[in-house]
Amino acid sequence: MSEGPIKAHRDAWKPRKASTTDSERICATSATKGRGYCGRKMTSSKLTSDWAAVVCSDCEAARRADLEAAGKGK
Repeated sequence: MSEGPIKAHRDAWKPRKASTTDSERICATSATKGRGYCGRKMTSSKLTSDWAAVVCSDCEAARRADLEAAGKGK
């Protein structure tokens, strides 16, 4: 696809990517060993059980969805 005005128009309406980059990501520990709450494979140095220290927008979104499904809201 060309880098012309049509692509520029489409890009203007694209939603922003909410995911955190791998270098910045600190995931919440999940029940599955070696995986974050978001489902990504992570090293143990990038996993934490403290939600205040989590820097992964996907883990936070998964937690919000689980709380909503459980009826606990925020």
